[in-house]
Amino acid sequence: MPGLAHFPDRPRPTQPRPVPRRGRVRWSTWGYGLREGWLGFRRNGLMTVAAVSTTAVALVALASSLLALWNLRVLADAVDSQLVAVVYLQEDVGPRQREAVQQAVRSLRGVRAVQMVPRDEALRRLERVLGGVSLRDALRANPLPDTLEVRPERPADLPELAQALRQLPGVADVTYGADVADRVLGATGLVRWAGLGGALGLAGVAAVVSYNALRLTILARRREIEIMRLVGATASFIRWPFLVEGTLHGLAGGLVACALSLGIYGVAVTHLARTWPFLPLVPWDRAALPLLGVVLGAGVVVGLVGSAASVARYVRL
Repeated sequence: MPGLAHFPDRPRPTQPRPVPRRGRVRWSTWGYGLREGWLGFRRNGLMTVAAVSTTAVALVALASSLLALWNLRVLADAVDSQLVAVVYLQEDVGPRQREAVQQAVRSLRGVRAVQMVPRDEALRRLERVLGGVSLRDALRANPLPDTLEVRPERPADLPELAQALRQLPGVADVTYGADVADRVLGATGLVRWAGLGGALGLAGVAAVVSYNALRLTILARRREIEIMRLVGATASFIRWPFLVEGTLHGLAGGLVACALSLGIYGVAVTHLARTWPFLPLVPWDRAALPLLGVVLGAGVVVGLVGSAASVARYVRL
């Protein structure tokens, strides 16, 4: 009887190894990046505090600039809305002609609103301006004519609108304070552009400050990155955790900046409303949500771009 040695072992069928799908590998890389980015954000305590605090300081300056720009635009719009063209009607214009002139003015291009001011109302306004002095006893007849106050859709179109109003029948004269209007329009335009330039400049400062903070964080972990490169980690595999960590830095800095900015703005608005109630200001509840979205978005973008630039330049991926 032959021994067992005479019966060769049959080769066992080998099962093919499952080939990982590209989608699964990509999702695992993203999951690793999210997990390691969150862990790096948590365990690098001192560097995280430094990055978040510097980002928050820069974003507080940006938020303050945005709030100031918004309030300056509201103030400029309020000043622009006071610019009107005053149309003086001829003395012999009757009720039907006045109605016809109003309809003709409303049909002009660029007219937002038209208000009729009878001569009696104009005299009462003049008396209020003079401190309540009664002019009816001193004057035998009211010398003021009936007028129309015409508000343009765009204050910059006021000179052209005044020229068109002078061509209408029944109109004696049109005034809009050309010198004052030009100065007001120039000042409000300068305020808008200066505020926008300041906001953009502070956004650039926030990006530079956050970039330097994230660069220090990445340089502190350079040995860890070198070990990952030596064991064969790809560039994207190394880059993802730092991008996530930088995004978290920007998001946390944005939250801190929003809390500080909105808290200070609420106190400032309350104080200014009591001191100067006539000053047009953006209410706190109206400014909170837009500012939160803009500052958080800016923080995420600054953190993401700063971390990407730091990794690309100082890690040499």
